[in-house]
Amino acid sequence: MEGLFSEKVTMKQVAAPAELNAAAVTGARIKLDKGHKLAIVASFGDSTSAVTDFTLQQHDAASSGNSKALTISNPYFHKVASATSFTKVAVSAASNIVPTVLANDEGIIVLEVCDDDLDRDNDYAWVSVNVADATASKIMSAIYVVHDAKATPAYAQAV
Repeated sequence: MEGLFSEKVTMKQVAAPAELNAAAVTGARIKLDKGHKLAIVASFGDSTSAVTDFTLQQHDAASSGNSKALTISNPYFHKVASATSFTKVAVSAASNIVPTVLANDEGIIVLEVCDDDLDRDNDYAWVSVNVADATASKIMSAIYVVHDAKATPAYAQAV
């Protein structure tokens, strides 16, 4: 056996289940120093015409400090309603991602950030995602999943 999933990744809650039409979500920060890839997994409830808007940021401190846009070219993935597989969507160097595909359905969006997307020369090592106030009622929750946590079990890490 290669080990359990929770021994290979670090996880942190981005946002508890929230009603996006009531307020925007400011995501927690996670330091991308114990791994080389970060997946932001967001789960959405059903809705009618509720468009979501993700903004990725990078930071040079766990709180306060300096923040700036985190531009990625990595594709994102979505699984909508009763779909049985994910759909890959190309992104053209963006820090703001607006997947309209979930406007009328429930589903999952997975955004990926690689450690080399960060401005390491200026000590930007933390990542966060913010989700704008939706255009209609929409419930969302999200978690960060850091891949390849350098063999330190997820349950033993402080994030």
